[in-house]
Amino acid sequence: MNVKIENATIELDTAQLLRLKGAAGARIVCRSGTVWVTQEGVLRDDFLRPGESLTLQSRGVTLAQAVDRASFGIESPRAGNAAVATLTALPIAG
Repeated sequence: MNVKIENATIELDTAQLLRLKGAAGARIVCRSGTVWVTQEGVLRDDFLRPGESLTLQSRGVTLAQAVDRASFGIESPRAGNAAVATLTALPIAG
C-alpha cells in the first residue's frame, strides 16, 4: 500500500517493515515497543524506544521495522505539506 503522508500513526506487528522514501526532515516518534530504523546513506542504525524520536536525514529509502509490536508517529517537517513520504507496508514472512 502506498500513501502520501503529512502526519500519521503507524502500528506494526513484530518483524513488520515500513519503507519510506523521500522522508528527509520527517520525525519518527516511538510511542510503544521498539523500532529499528536504517537510512540509506547514513552509516548508523537507530533503535527507538517509547518516548524517543529521530529526525530522518536521508532523501533515499528509510526502513523502520518493529522489533516487537510497536506504535510510532511520523511527523511532517513542513506544516501543510502532505507529500512528505511514500510508505509501503511490507509484512515479513516468518
